[in-house]
Amino acid sequence: MKGKQAFYRSFLILALCTVGYFYSQSEHVYRPVDKEAITTFNEGVQVGQRAVPFSLTTLEGQVVDLSSLRGQPVILHFFATWCPVCQDEMPSLVKLDKEYRQKGGQFLAINLTNQESSIKDVRAFVQHYRAEFDPLLDTDGEVMETYQVIGIPTTLILDEEGTIVKRYNGVLTEEIIDEIMDIH
Repeated sequence: MKGKQAFYRSFLILALCTVGYFYSQSEHVYRPVDKEAITTFNEGVQVGQRAVPFSLTTLEGQVVDLSSLRGQPVILHFFATWCPVCQDEMPSLVKLDKEYRQKGGQFLAINLTNQESSIKDVRAFVQHYRAEFDPLLDTDGEVMETYQVIGIPTTLILDEEGTIVKRYNGVLTEEIIDEIMDIH
């Protein structure tokens, strides 16, 4: 009797192992991973996440799509003309823009246009500081909201893959600008 029970137990274990093996080899368990789903899941606005794509129009009317800049490092800098800190740091940013472009990067100054009294103010601001960059206009505040900009200036550094590697909330001091230049 004990011999029969041992045989049935062994047979049952073998049958369960066989079923488990074939189930694990089925397509139901192993499906190819959708790379687009992974990319979407990793998008965000925090360090280590891929930057959320956007398109904005510049002061001169050109449309800039963040996704089209993949392959080169990018600085996203949020500012407003009425912000005293933004005014103070603008000469340093004009210099940063020039040096960063010489190193193959892109500097995108994003004006919080929905908080400006007039686009004329933005044009006058850029001309006053002799900035060579053409600021992007966030006219409805959508990009500001997406990137969770709660204070200005706010700056994000993206690597060549579009991943956020650094976020600075507040003024960019000379030390921070040197750090940014050392990143890329």
